[in-house]
Amino acid sequence: MRIGEGRYKVRGVRLELEELDYGSLGEVENLLDKLSGIEPLNSYITDYYQNKLLFMSESFCRFCGYSREEVEELGEGFYRKIFPPEDLSVHIRIAGAFMDFFYSLSLEDRLNSAACYSFPFYRKDGQRIGVNRRVMPLKCTEDGRLWLSVSCVNYSSSNEIGGVFFALRNKNKIFSYSLEKDEWIEQAPVVLSEKEKMAAIEIYRGTMDKHIADSLCVSKDTISYYKRQIMQKTNTKTIKEALDFLVTHYII
Repeated sequence: MRIGEGRYKVRGVRLELEELDYGSLGEVENLLDKLSGIEPLNSYITDYYQNKLLFMSESFCRFCGYSREEVEELGEGFYRKIFPPEDLSVHIRIAGAFMDFFYSLSLEDRLNSAACYSFPFYRKDGQRIGVNRRVMPLKCTEDGRLWLSVSCVNYSSSNEIGGVFFALRNKNKIFSYSLEKDEWIEQAPVVLSEKEKMAAIEIYRGTMDKHIADSLCVSKDTISYYKRQIMQKTNTKTIKEALDFLVTHYII
């Protein structure tokens, strides 16, 4: 992927400014801000035409320690501020791998795709934390070229760059990216029953087991059974690890 001369370039495809309706984004930005006031969704919109963060929710600004004005002034330099210098080349490789995979898909699959990966992140105060970024297309042109994506970052237990996944949500397919082999590898699907999935979502929200049992019309012992099943299917040792897996892989 290469960006320059005011045009977005992916495999020789050019996207002209007049094709893009920036006036349509006001409601999206307002919604992200409203949602971050209800729950800390550290979200932002990336503009692949201008190669910058176009919008940051208030919670994302607090999360990274920069104001919207500071990020706008930094432009592309913002990434050099937050990424450890030794990781920059790896971020570029991952971004390129995402783009290559995205443009290898059909238009329908592109619109139903999502990706994520973990990496260390420097806040403005210099504190280094591990985060996980989840990203989905927000707006594409009519012929499927990516214009905007929406991302959400949250704390991660990993403080290393990696854990790169690409999901086709319409086909229940997950691919992991091997940095060593430079290739995408399809993963065996994790299939939860409908009640296991509903229980996992409520557990992730912090709902008490008793309330989950009442809402699903089952016993508390059954909720414990669901937890064991979820950990077994995700090959994890704790329910927290299992929930992290399910969220990372876009299963819940």
